[in-house]
Amino acid sequence: ADAGGGSKNPPADFGFDPLELSTKDYFKQVQKFVLNFFPESNKRPEQELEGGAAMPTAGFVGEEARPPALIMRDYREAEIRHGRLAMLAAVIWPLQEILDRLFIPNSFGSTTVIYGGPTLPYLPLIMTFLMLNLGYLDIYSSEIKRNESGDAFLPGECFWDPLCILEGTPDSMKRNMQEREILNGRAAMIAVAAYIFEEAMTHQPIVSLPTNALLFEPAYQIPFIQQWLDCVAMGQCIDYRL
Repeated sequence: ADAGGGSKNPPADFGFDPLELSTKDYFKQVQKFVLNFFPESNKRPEQELEGGAAMPTAGFVGEEARPPALIMRDYREAEIRHGRLAMLAAVIWPLQEILDRLFIPNSFGSTTVIYGGPTLPYLPLIMTFLMLNLGYLDIYSSEIKRNESGDAFLPGECFWDPLCILEGTPDSMKRNMQEREILNGRAAMIAVAAYIFEEAMTHQPIVSLPTNALLFEPAYQIPFIQQWLDCVAMGQCIDYRL
């Protein structure tokens, strides 16, 4: 109940849910919808094996209502997983376009992540590699959850900490780290949504848009900062401290 953080409230939970989405179990409905495309896997778990042994019920969608804590846990796990991918994308997306501008300037401007075009292959390959590894960690953690921990696990837990970062840390520090990951993941998801919107509307790389100059341009190349630096250098700026 305390999510390993010494508190009854989940990390980064501000108590704002006006539509009460955290109490609505859409996972079961989605599972049923997907299973309808696979008739063989949608058979009832009551079927019996040879010798009268009952088939295992793990993985099948039950008819009973789940506790609200489990519903909330699944939503939180989905949020954390999407946030991790978004944090990678929020960094690699503009970095890819910056490298294109430096190394293939002739084609820069005609290439966007949304609409495609000539680009360097290195960062997309790195992103693919990282996504495959995250997928492997998901499979690895799912096996541990199924065979060992059951429902007693933290949302987003991968059971993999090679640097032992959380080993021996107090509950308050664990909670702070969980909260920072979630908040940064939320900011990254908003940023990636903004990237998509900007490139879809402008058909230009996000690093070349004037509105993003403060994010992706050296400060001394931004016009109003250049003017201020020139003003300071010539001693003509007004000292507002007087």
